[in-house]
Amino acid sequence: MDLTEIVKKFIMVINPIEVVELLGIIRVLTIDDEKILNEHGKKLKEYFSIESVTRCIPSQPNGIYDDESEKKAIPKIVELAKELAEKPNIDAITISCAADPGLDEARNEIDLPVLGAGGCGAHAASMVGNRIGIIGITDAPPARMKEELGRKFHSYSYHPSLRKTTDLFASTAKDELLEVVKDVINSGADCILFACTGFSTIGLKDYLNGKISVPVIDLVEAQGIGYQLIKKGS
Repeated sequence: MDLTEIVKKFIMVINPIEVVELLGIIRVLTIDDEKILNEHGKKLKEYFSIESVTRCIPSQPNGIYDDESEKKAIPKIVELAKELAEKPNIDAITISCAADPGLDEARNEIDLPVLGAGGCGAHAASMVGNRIGIIGITDAPPARMKEELGRKFHSYSYHPSLRKTTDLFASTAKDELLEVVKDVINSGADCILFACTGFSTIGLKDYLNGKISVPVIDLVEAQGIGYQLIKKGS
């Protein structure tokens, strides 16, 4: 063994290589822009110091917005979950979509814990509210999310001009969603639960800060809480 190898081994003993555990994030919207793709991972890093790897499903530029688009997405989500599960250091996977598409199917295919944004959000909202108003972009609230809320479900609302994730990038989107949120609060809701992870991408919670007086549950933040609970329990 030459001197270089001896030094390398000596350094490794003093400074052992730290294994960084990663959360695998599945986006259900086909995204070419790396900044937008990694927006959820960036938020998790900023708020919770969670390291992550993000991948998106192919051939769905409008994401999931109805039953047919969800049906098409599920096998793609499961395949992506299997691919991520094989990558080193990934210790959990989250499906970053309010409808939790493919959640049960992915859990049946891989051994790692699999989270769903909708379920995580419902649990978080239940901790801070009793009359939870959901806002989203689809005709009805995500079934699993509503079921998880149980009696705490207050109402579901959406803006008629914001029906796909890509609609949220319109310059008027935040103002339109603010009006929806105000109406929900005026109807008696004591907590707002997002039913679209695209609201995180456009920074809607930050935009609402100071404009309303009830707690807001952001689904990306809720996934971070869920992942931290998994880590504490392992």
